[in-house]
Amino acid sequence: MSAQPKTQISIDELVARASELKSQVEAVGSMLNTYLNQYRELQLAYETLKNLPDIISQGYIVLDRLSTVLVPTRIDEGWTSKVLLNLGLGYYIKTTRDKALEVLEKKIKEAEKVISNIQAHHQRLLREYIAIQRLLSQAIESQQTQ
Repeated sequence: MSAQPKTQISIDELVARASELKSQVEAVGSMLNTYLNQYRELQLAYETLKNLPDIISQGYIVLDRLSTVLVPTRIDEGWTSKVLLNLGLGYYIKTTRDKALEVLEKKIKEAEKVISNIQAHHQRLLREYIAIQRLLSQAIESQQTQ
């Protein structure tokens, strides 16, 4: 068996890699937050649509996320066959509540998969970043004691 040669990496190379990883961790973290927000919105849409009464009813629609302004609304009979569903890229389809719920369910499952993959990637980057930070700390300590 032949011994593998040791590879030497300079502190400058470690600092550069740590800086690169830090940027990647931040970018992937931001992407993760974006997908988590979309996931929560999909869940909210699903639960709200699922729990709306089938009968004629009156209520209020919130115009903003802080519930600052609400306007009166009326849900008419037969609304469950007149749901407008956003397919993405500015395309909408008129469908039934049940079909819209099916589509939302699929979107939620797809979002869960994407989030899981992004979280795993984020964790890998973070572990490597932490390992390099430890190496840098050890290298600095070793230089200070010499």
